[in-house]
Amino acid sequence: MDAMGFGMGNCCLQLTFQACNIQEARVLYDQLAPMAAIMLALSAASPAYRGYLTDNDCRWNVIVASVDDRTDEELGLKPLAENKFVINKSRYASIDCYISQLGEKYNDIKVVYDERIYKRLLDGGIDHLLAQHIAHILIRDSTLWTTGRMKSWVSNPSQKTSLPSTSLGTPV
Repeated sequence: MDAMGFGMGNCCLQLTFQACNIQEARVLYDQLAPMAAIMLALSAASPAYRGYLTDNDCRWNVIVASVDDRTDEELGLKPLAENKFVINKSRYASIDCYISQLGEKYNDIKVVYDERIYKRLLDGGIDHLLAQHIAHILIRDSTLWTTGRMKSWVSNPSQKTSLPSTSLGTPV
């Protein structure tokens, strides 16, 4: 199971929520973090992949591994030379921080984020929690970019909708 198709090809139920404002969206994001883990455990039903039984009962770990594109430097296996950050989790791992004011007290791990982006967001009026979250998300490169796609993206603004689905963390 060494390709993205093994993880992203898994069947699942996906819901999209629409909040009435940014505060509600942030609370919803925070509340889904523990809820998603509970729902994964309750719905675990993925014991076979490609006709082989596995020791996985839930598809989440397969998805996480299938999109883990960190370099040896980002994994912390080699000293940083070409990359800027050691990234502790795969692209589709659990959240690193809560983003609502209510959840701030539960932020007990160090979040790796791009200081330049963080400062720019703060200077633009974004609060600490959301600025940290966005600056953390943007430490990664997008997964689907090629030279041809980049040219297409620049010339066709409607293609910009693919960025969030390829670089944002999920609340699991």
